Amino acid sequence: MVTKQQLIEGPRDKCHVVLLGAGASRAAFGKNLPVMNDFVQTLKLRPLIDEAGLDVGNEKNFEVIYDQLVCDSRHENTARKIECRIREYFSGLALPVEATIYDRLLVSLRPTDAVFTFNWDPFLFDAYRRNYGAVPLPGIFFLHGNVRIGACRGCGKWGARSVICPNCSQMFVDVPLLYPIGKKDYSKVLYIQSVWESAKLFFREAFTLTIFGYGAPASDVAAVQLLRLAWVNEERPRTFEHIEIIDTATQSDLYDRWSPFTPTHHCHFTTAFKNSHIARWPRRSCESYFYPMTQGKPCEDFPLPPTDNLAELQRYAADIARHEVG
Repeated sequence: MVTKQQLIEGPRDKCHVVLLGAGASRAAFGKNLPVMNDFVQTLKLRPLIDEAGLDVGNEKNFEVIYDQLVCDSRHENTARKIECRIREYFSGLALPVEATIYDRLLVSLRPTDAVFTFNWDPFLFDAYRRNYGAVPLPGIFFLHGNVRIGACRGCGKWGARSVICPNCSQMFVDVPLLYPIGKKDYSKVLYIQSVWESAKLFFREAFTLTIFGYGAPASDVAAVQLLRLAWVNEERPRTFEHIEIIDTATQSDLYDRWSPFTPTHHCHFTTAFKNSHIARWPRRSCESYFYPMTQGKPCEDFPLPPTDNLAELQRYAADIARHEVG
């Protein structure tokens, strides 16, 4: 067995990439947070849709409904109202004082790792800000923008909304949140373009990929295909790389959904973050896969402490991080 001390003191040069969907935020903060199939109901968008005279029938997926709106120039004003409603709703959300799943996720990853999210909610950004400086953190990337961030139109540098760009001395502007599924064009916004380029790079180089609460909706075929092609790298076939799914759906459903992402068939399913390799082997999740698969040695785990105290959680992670170079 590879001991806890050996794992902590001997980190390897491996990259872990995490992809978050709405299910991750719902797992962290409860069912009041919307996913695409209850988005219209939760944000009370039905009056705006009816006012536009749009017949959506029994369609529940918000992305499909929004696509119908923007395909008709007569609904341009309604589309703007909906984006304003989304910004207002998500901007009003806030982290509790206690440590959350997002805090636990961030302190459990290294600066060579990356977290990509489709979510508009502010939780990942806010968790990053309050953990920054306490422990080295992974990069965070917002594939569909975020209510907390702005970006420079000139150079694409980003940060909190309404901050002055240090490169161009221009005010950061809001990053668009809505991208019609029928004609998604991530190249029109410099920040979004750079995020998707980063996604392709990180997915290509990752040793471990965790997908947390992302349903890979059929309406988002282009995005899923782009990420799949980056992960399933035909130029450099994968041998040991592993994919982990954190989701409450059945394993058979999850396997059917994500099997195109598993060229090595190394796939691990769990219903809760606390049982994931990230939480059981914080900052050493890739090592926890590497040794069993390459040397047949199980790894002693050292899970995050079950505390709600953020400072305590940070101290635990920082004690592991001091063995990391750079």
